[in-house]
Amino acid sequence: MKAVVIAMAVVLSASLAYAASSSVVIAVGYNPSAPVVRIQVPADFVAMPIHVQNDSKDAVKRVDEVEKALRSIADKLHQSRDITLKQGVVSLSAREQSMLQSFSSYDSSSGSSAQLYLLGALKQDTNVFAITKRIYQVVSSIPLGEGTKFTLGNTTLGLNEPEKYRAQILDLISKSIAESKKSLGLSGSVEVDGLESPVSVMQLNEAEVALFINYRLSIQTKTP
Repeated sequence: MKAVVIAMAVVLSASLAYAASSSVVIAVGYNPSAPVVRIQVPADFVAMPIHVQNDSKDAVKRVDEVEKALRSIADKLHQSRDITLKQGVVSLSAREQSMLQSFSSYDSSSGSSAQLYLLGALKQDTNVFAITKRIYQVVSSIPLGEGTKFTLGNTTLGLNEPEKYRAQILDLISKSIAESKKSLGLSGSVEVDGLESPVSVMQLNEAEVALFINYRLSIQTKTP
């Protein structure tokens, strides 16, 4: 017996859980090594990371200013129905502020900071350009405390509840396996690993994402 490996791919996606029963997944960038078996769907939202940082020398003031900034963002977005907020990592430092500044705008070692995501819903009358401009407008209107700054990252797309497409993707994988065996003239038992992996989300263009499951397929064939 010998094993013929047909397909394997590993691409990660960033998952943000809203609650036990629902989730949003922010897409990874396009990767040519992603599985051929995938489906293409419209994205539900545009996501933009925002990094909140305070560089005060006083540790207590740093914590207070970051907390105030987070409240200001939440209050501002509460007035806006088109942009929502997803909390991320908060990094609070009690160390004395260093005189050396990092070259990375996302390095929290130089002060207390928080990472958030601003999510703008994609609808028929909106696109990534309009949502990005709207996020800029919202963020620029938020007052900043002393030593506090906002840094906006690059936009990406995202999808609500990608797991609802699992059955459809598994059906396509099953058909792909049958077609691969037929086209290669192979016979024997089939082993598929990784079908329990989460549904991954990959950005395709400015409005659509690809959904797939990372899996590994091998067919045990008889040797002459």
